[in-house]
Amino acid sequence: MGSELAARLAARHLKLAQFCGFDLVELNLKSKGKKGVIKEIANLLAKSHNVESEEAAFEALIERENLASTGIGYGIAVPHGKSQHCKGLTIAFGRSIKGVNFGSIDGAPVHYLFGILVPITSVQLHLQIMASLSLLLQGEKNRKCLEIAQFPQEILDFLDGKE
Repeated sequence: MGSELAARLAARHLKLAQFCGFDLVELNLKSKGKKGVIKEIANLLAKSHNVESEEAAFEALIERENLASTGIGYGIAVPHGKSQHCKGLTIAFGRSIKGVNFGSIDGAPVHYLFGILVPITSVQLHLQIMASLSLLLQGEKNRKCLEIAQFPQEILDFLDGKE
């Protein structure tokens, strides 16, 4: 079984889209810098009933980002964090058409950002989601879906491992 297929099957099992939503997807981020796009991702996360405020989300994401870049290569960053102001796992997605210097491990600009926020007590779920998303993002065909998406539903389908 190919790795892309295995990743899609794992994603279908977890149904990552249940932690996201149409209003947590932005296909045209405006900011040109790392801090700005993290702020935009925090704003998306705050649209969820699970997240108390944009400020709390931003604080959690930037605190983690200050430890080391969450730019994982291939034009992808996964800013993530834990917060006492978060009631449940929440995932947001943003796409930067021009790309942002994120200090990624491969030095490439970041175009696709998955923001993940979890309650402080959800360490195991946090790790499981990060692993599942990493698997899904490994496949070039899977990453292409992020580039060509025209509607938030396509991102939600991606998160659920659908083609």
